Amino acid sequence: MSIIVQREFQVAAAERREFERQSREGLWPAFLRFGAPMVAYGTWTFGGPSDVVVTHTAYADLTHWAATRQGAGAYYQDAAMRAEIDPYLRIYGERAEMVGSSVAHLFELDDAVSRPRPVARQAGQAVLEPPPTFGRGSVISERTLSVAPSSMAEFRRLSAEIIWPWFESHGGRPIALAHDLMGPSDELTTWYAFRSLAEWHRLQRPSVVGAPADVVAAFAARSALVHQRGGRLLTIGTDFGRMV
Repeated sequence: MSIIVQREFQVAAAERREFERQSREGLWPAFLRFGAPMVAYGTWTFGGPSDVVVTHTAYADLTHWAATRQGAGAYYQDAAMRAEIDPYLRIYGERAEMVGSSVAHLFELDDAVSRPRPVARQAGQAVLEPPPTFGRGSVISERTLSVAPSSMAEFRRLSAEIIWPWFESHGGRPIALAHDLMGPSDELTTWYAFRSLAEWHRLQRPSVVGAPADVVAAFAARSALVHQRGGRLLTIGTDFGRMV
């Protein structure tokens, strides 16, 4: 299974604009050449610390992740790949100097239902297209849910086959379902994008907004499978990606 690394960076408020620019114009395009798309960048609006900026980057596996490490990573040692990314490296080469510290979380993706498609790309191969985005000011709902192992398959089915498609038909965008490899074995994490905070809030009660009966029933059935839940809302702080 592929992975997402979620990293929180301590960056001074005065430097955040430049940090985002170097990321958007340099690091993230270079990572598309590595085959590792950055799928969500922003700040926690609710449920998380307000003094960090956050990235979510997908990799094929941990070997792929290691290859992207600036300096010692295999991609930086490969002459052909280094030539491909050199214009971008000139932009982001000193980006790390703006970071006071960072904390990373490692998630294993359910590739059958998750949207990122990272690949350990080699120089000369087709470059990944930019990931889809709703752009600055949109939001991503991160939900962490405790589900009994015997119920996980049904939770996944209800999410991927009924609930997520209904959200998508109303302008939402599914990103991923994953498991925090450092977290409890019965926890799942989902990420879902909405065009605005107001849209996220409006769609949380499908029965109130006239959803079909099967959707309302699926929400209720899935909720019954969850014995503990938590969540955070990330406000997107970049236009990097393919606007949808």
